[in-house]
Amino acid sequence: MSITPELYLAASQLINHEANCLDRRQWNEWLGLYTEDCVYWVPSWKNEEETVSDPEVSLNLMYLKGRESLGDRVYRIESRDSFASVPLDRTSHVVGTLHVTSAEDNEIRATANFIVHSYGLYGPNTRGGLYDLVLTGPLDALKIAYKKITLLDDRLETPVDIYHI
Repeated sequence: MSITPELYLAASQLINHEANCLDRRQWNEWLGLYTEDCVYWVPSWKNEEETVSDPEVSLNLMYLKGRESLGDRVYRIESRDSFASVPLDRTSHVVGTLHVTSAEDNEIRATANFIVHSYGLYGPNTRGGLYDLVLTGPLDALKIAYKKITLLDDRLETPVDIYHI
């Protein structure tokens, strides 16, 4: 599969739609953007130069396997049973520098940069980082199968939940 303008547009729309769902607190719609067997990973920093490389054996900021695990996070947010989410911060995601790196057999690999500004109990906060994604399915129904979120910050001053990054 070649990287066509249609493929790039489909990937871009999915990634931007996800950001919009998070900012507008459309949790069920956000969950629907992920595959059943998805991986959502926020690695910790191993040292000043690199993050941990294996989420199964390393300490992570977040590591959620399967849409059911993402659904558990949404339940905690909605039930107000999440320390990071009481009160729920307002957020604005800006996603850019999207680069589709490969496209083979209904699998698109892409990278992007992000900035998320939030405001809540701890006042204003801005975080930035990198997304590494694997998107699967037909172009008119792409879903996120894998999302690695590398935060540039190696020290977090405030709680972090799924909508902060």
